Amino acid sequence: MAKTCQNCGNVFEDSANICPRCGMQYVQPQYDQQQYQPYQQPTYQQPTYQPYQQQYAEQPMTLGQWVGTILLTQCLGIISIILLFVWAFSDSTPTSKKNYCRAMLIFEAIMIGVVILMMIMIFSLAGTAAGLGNISY
Repeated sequence: MAKTCQNCGNVFEDSANICPRCGMQYVQPQYDQQQYQPYQQPTYQQPTYQPYQQQYAEQPMTLGQWVGTILLTQCLGIISIILLFVWAFSDSTPTSKKNYCRAMLIFEAIMIGVVILMMIMIFSLAGTAAGLGNISY
């Protein structure tokens, strides 16, 4: 293998230690040991798994709280609707109670719509029946 002079770039024989062109002594190039080490893959460590623990962001409602909520939202008439609105849109209400109140508001809105539709049908039928009774031939 031929040697290359580091001073002038001249290529010369392996046996010579001095460059014939510039007279510079040939020095074996030093390589960075870390740069030319073979690739080493990092050691693999099996991940450790923590046992699953269910954590609640808030305390779940008790049975007594649910019974109280249902009684208050079903038995007090207009006050029940007011309570539903307060609990459905309050920030301090537990999430499960808030969702229950929102669902009940939707259900009650549907029921009010059905009752209004039924009343319209009953009054129209009653008006028609009353009008038919007065027809003379």
